[in-house]
Amino acid sequence: MKVYVPTSVDEVVGLMGSGVLMAGGTYAMPRLGPTESIISLRKAGLSGIEQDDGRIWIGATTTLTEVGKRIDFLSSAIESIASPTIRNMATVGGNLFVPQPYGDLAVCLLALDATIERNGDLVTGVSFKAPERWFYTKAMRRKQNSASIVTVASDGVRLAPGGVAPEPVRARAAEEALAAGDIEAAAQLAVEAADPFDDAYASAWYRRRVLPVHVRRAFSNAV
Repeated sequence: MKVYVPTSVDEVVGLMGSGVLMAGGTYAMPRLGPTESIISLRKAGLSGIEQDDGRIWIGATTTLTEVGKRIDFLSSAIESIASPTIRNMATVGGNLFVPQPYGDLAVCLLALDATIERNGDLVTGVSFKAPERWFYTKAMRRKQNSASIVTVASDGVRLAPGGVAPEPVRARAAEEALAAGDIEAAAQLAVEAADPFDDAYASAWYRRRVLPVHVRRAFSNAV
């Protein structure tokens, strides 16, 4: 095993293929093989948050804790993810790649129509327009360190459910109902985007059954 600590994006790109890319390591580290090398991103200059004229940019290695502190409307979503200790290490870029039912920030970014910035195969950051309205809720078994049973994020136009399919999805039919101002129809139509699965947190049947409930709940909790 080798540990590479590149100090620039170009250096990271040059090392790709030599090991596992790792920022916070909260998901990757426990799954690392005994002989796999690591390319650490902690000194690659990919951290930070910039806000300009309603547009927000977040570097890929920015921690979830920092996002929660700096971007008010995302604070409730961030606080629903794991525990404070994990959020202090977990990063925005890493959250894009964890499988469902994890990756609640990725669900939010989909609802925000965020742009993923890349240098080749390396994700360097995300950017999105700050929404005028924001709706979010998450159902889970316990307050900390619990994956999603159902997550719902929306900017009032786009609707992204999480925990109900192998990856975050847009509920397109539900979005049409939202555009017409019909939240009840949106709640029922959100199920069309679901392709749920069984896991230790909930059954596929339960996820499908409660998704409309949590869509309604999300829209009663505007930020």
